[in-house]
Amino acid sequence: MGAMYSWATPDYMLDHMSFPQIMMYYDYGMEHEENKSNILVGRIGVGLFGAKEQPKKERRVRGDGNQTPDKAAFRKQYGDRIKRPEGGGS
Repeated sequence: MGAMYSWATPDYMLDHMSFPQIMMYYDYGMEHEENKSNILVGRIGVGLFGAKEQPKKERRVRGDGNQTPDKAAFRKQYGDRIKRPEGGGS
């Protein structure tokens, strides 16, 4: 586990973690390493053998795609509950 998590020294795990916690981190680490290897193999296949890449999924945007905040509606909704630092911001 020390290769996946730099903080996971044997002493730390024995002194501060339960066995189920250790196994949970181990499983998460192995899943992450598997995902990394799948990505690497895919990139090697594209680079060396000209394999077809799967098209990237288009990011979904909620609403009409206008991502500018509506300051007037925000102030109307939250008004006096907005906390600002002393002498800061409008």
